[in-house]
Parts: sequence; C-alpha cells; structure tokens
Amino acid sequence: MKRLENLVLGWRRFSLVGLASFGLVTAGLILGAAVDMAWLILFALGVFGPVVLREVGLLKDRDEFQRQAAFRAGYRAYLVGGVFLAGVTIARSWGYANLEHDQFPVHPFLTVMVMVYFLSYLTDYWGARKAAFRILLAFGFLWLVFVVLAAERVIGLLMGSLVVLPFFVLAITCRFWPRISGGLLVALSLFAFYFFHLYRILSGNMGAFGVILVLFLPLLYSGIALLREKPDAEE
Repeated sequence: MKRLENLVLGWRRFSLVGLASFGLVTAGLILGAAVDMAWLILFALGVFGPVVLREVGLLKDRDEFQRQAAFRAGYRAYLVGGVFLAGVTIARSWGYANLEHDQFPVHPFLTVMVMVYFLSYLTDYWGARKAAFRILLAFGFLWLVFVVLAAERVIGLLMGSLVVLPFFVLAITCRFWPRISGGLLVALSLFAFYFFHLYRILSGNMGAFGVILVLFLPLLYSGIALLREKPDAEE
C-alpha cells in the first residue's frame, strides 16, 4: 500500500505540461524518423511551446525556484550552443574569406542568438522604454547610413527615408506612450515581414536574413518589450 502511495506521489510531481511536452517530443522524433521530417513540428512544440507561453505570461505553472533554475539552464544553453556554433563556423570556414561556401551555414543562427541575448540584456538593464529608445535609434542610424550610401538619386533617398523614419519617430513616442508605440512597432514589423518578402528566409535566402536582423527583429522585439512592460514601471 505504501509503495502504491509513493508511486502516486511520484506521478504527481510531473505536471500536465511536462507530460504533454514529453509526449510531443517523443511523437515528433519517432514520426520524423519513420514517416516525414515535417513531424518534427511536434518536437518543436513540445520543446519550445511551454517556454514561449511562460515567457509571454500565458502559462504560470512554475514557482520562483523553478524559474531561476530555468533561467540558469537557458543561459548555459546559450553559452554551449553559441560556443558550438562558433566552433563549427570556424572549422568549416577555415582558409576562406567568406561564409558562402558552406552548404549549411551556421553563422545566421549564431548571429540571432547573440542579437537576442544582447537585446534582452539591454531591456532588463535599462527597462523597456529606455532600451527601446536606444535600440530604435541605433538601428535607425544604421539604416540611415545604409540609405545614404546606397541612394544614387534624390528619389532613392526619399524612398529609403520611409524605412528610416519609423525608427526615429517611434523611438521618441515610446518614451511617452509605450503601449501605443509597442503595438505600432509590432504591427510595423509584421508589415515589413510581408512587404519585404522576408519569408524567403525559409528557402535559405541570406538577403532576407540580413533584413530580418536589422529591421524586423529590433522592431518586433522593442514592440513586445513595450507591450509587456507594467503600466507603473519606473524608469
């Protein structure tokens, strides 16, 4: 009888979210290997789904100790994954002056990891409004330099300013109306994703990846950070 009680208590330690994640991961790996690699979407849902839901505040199934353990694990995963990807990039690119020869380039993934890490660090350090202000200004000036150097005529400069202007305008408005500016940033990032055909990244287009890195990502990240900030947060 006591053994049965211990077994029941042991099963109670596993949350429904954890069991669901384990089931999705297992099913994704088995179906991906035996049927079609498209079934790895189940693996991705099981691994990243709960993490995303916790990050956006829709899933609150962990206590403070579990959250701290998850943060430490994520930081170690960032370190190990970053070192591994950097090592693979160096090893496969040794003796070359560019990264185009690699059939499976890993540098885009490494760049995204580093970008998200530093954007997240700046937001936690400065707060959402100050961080968004600095991030938008930095990438706005980056785009301004690119537009000035690439424009051959006045009309090209004017068209390029349509990309630069939202960075500077929303950098100012986010200090006074963070929620409204955050919503506009998210909407603008989604518009840019389709307007510039950034979905081409799914077919391996590196030009789309560059635009995602310097346009879509800072806009989307800043918008989400502003929307998640508490109304009474102190700057």
